[in-house]
Amino acid sequence: MTIEGELGRLRVGDAYSVRLMGVINLSAESFYKGSVSTPERAASFAIKMADEGAEVIDVGAVSTAPGSPFISEDVERERLFPALENILDSVDAEVSVDTQRASIADLALSMGAACINDVSCLKDPSMAEVVADHGASLLLMASRDKPGDILELKDIIPRLAAAVSTAVESGVDPRRILIDPGIGRWIPEKTYEYDLAILDRMRSLRSLRKPIVAAVSRKSFIGAVLGLKDPADRLTGSIAATAIAVYNGAHVVRTHDVAACRDAVRIAQAARGMQMPSGRVELLQLTGSAEELRCILDWVEVDPGAYDILWRKGSFIVVAVEDITPMEALVIKQEMLAAGGDAAVPRGALRCDPSADRAVIFGTLAQIERLVRKLRLQPFGLPAIASEIESVLSTDASRYKVTEDVTASSRQQSKGRG
Repeated sequence: MTIEGELGRLRVGDAYSVRLMGVINLSAESFYKGSVSTPERAASFAIKMADEGAEVIDVGAVSTAPGSPFISEDVERERLFPALENILDSVDAEVSVDTQRASIADLALSMGAACINDVSCLKDPSMAEVVADHGASLLLMASRDKPGDILELKDIIPRLAAAVSTAVESGVDPRRILIDPGIGRWIPEKTYEYDLAILDRMRSLRSLRKPIVAAVSRKSFIGAVLGLKDPADRLTGSIAATAIAVYNGAHVVRTHDVAACRDAVRIAQAARGMQMPSGRVELLQLTGSAEELRCILDWVEVDPGAYDILWRKGSFIVVAVEDITPMEALVIKQEMLAAGGDAAVPRGALRCDPSADRAVIFGTLAQIERLVRKLRLQPFGLPAIASEIESVLSTDASRYKVTEDVTASSRQQSKGRG
């Protein structure tokens, strides 16, 4: 159940350090002037960001900020390709190109770029096929008619799911697809409240099983909350928003300020802990820990002897299980219903369809503990599943151990491609 993907040569996901993506804009129209570079200076920008810890450089030549003028394909080419060539010759970091045009993407990937960052979400019908032909990575930002024009996660998630399906059908390697919910005031209707809601619930994007990219750097919602109109004044707010995004599940952070954000990203990742997969089982949600509920029960002045019983009934848990048989899925559902909870299983399970290989379990801790006890007495692979469920519910502090991958990424240095 662990999320894992590839951005060029980089592995991204739950088991790896959060990757820093440094931003270089070649468009004078960009909302943050501090990120704007000329083709001649782009390589030095990239070298500096790589030295500061960026493992990806994202370069774009067309601003999508509200009110930006239309930029022709010829102008995009004139801005982008000299700078891209210089960057590719100067750093060993992976290079992503921010473009909505398949023709631009084709040449950029031919030159050596590793990823296309498409904020239009495949508006160009040839984009996915071009990325597939090059075996490249694809970053999809949630959009319909205009970049970033979807307001809420309830609409963002299905739009991204559809775009992922389109990309895979066009031949893009599923492991090379990343997703971005599209935080930012891309359209006037998208006020700061919508961005804060996305930031707060970013973890729900895990349902798409793709690495999550957070692009919050110096954006308007930060200015709205802090009363800062100039993006140049939003650094500390950006650092805070970036840390929240990482804590809530981001695997890649797109930032104008690599050095300033680096340590905040590492601390946020350490605090969220490593996702604790146990083979086929993942804990999706836990509401109401023993510690939280004990305080509430104390406030109600419950008899201390009832603590253990009541907090197990007050903790609500959602657990996903995959790589099981249809029969195992049906047994899990039956036992959860008997315990007073429930489980969602594929509709093909009753027909013993081999593709019915997963389940999502809903219930209180008491109900799931009962399920574990019952599964241990069942045949097939159910006793092993019981052990895996028990494992993901563990509160072992080892999940907070900082891995060498996280530590090493803080020391990343740029190298010439040679």
